[in-house]
Amino acid sequence: MWPLVVYVGLVLALFVRFHEAARTRRAAPMVASAADVRLVRHQHRVFYALLLAAPLEWWWRGRPSGWSQVAGAALFLAGVLGYRAAGGALGEQLSPLLAPREPARLIDRGLYGRLRHPMYLAELTMAVGAPWTLAASATAVLALAFAAVLVRRMALEERVLRARLPEYVAYAARTYRLIPYVY
Repeated sequence: MWPLVVYVGLVLALFVRFHEAARTRRAAPMVASAADVRLVRHQHRVFYALLLAAPLEWWWRGRPSGWSQVAGAALFLAGVLGYRAAGGALGEQLSPLLAPREPARLIDRGLYGRLRHPMYLAELTMAVGAPWTLAASATAVLALAFAAVLVRRMALEERVLRARLPEYVAYAARTYRLIPYVY
């Protein structure tokens, strides 16, 4: 039963938000095409399907619990922590859409100093760690689908950022897209 308890705890850590009382987010207009909105919705649907399918498969498989699942939980935790850190580094520039919030500015410090998409790396880490935590090997297929959606999103997002931020071209030349020293 421990894998499910850990899994639920990590999902809660991902979705529960804490805000400082003195810090309020300004309302910034967000602009997106219908195609962009469809892509973002598709990304979220695949990720949520993965998060829902993993415990269902775990239950169907007889609720396995083994030591290898600890590695999955560690990966899931690393993804949650990376996701929070990357979102915090973006601050007011964080947007669910492809285009940056206005006034747009390049974030190139911290996690973004070496990687252009640390938040997507964290999401991929969660997409692999979540099914592994519950030994849900069939659900891992959704992690591959999620990776394909993220690769598409990164390409479109980078095109938007190059058009909107002239300094993005130099930034892209000196950083890795997703995985240091690889991609």
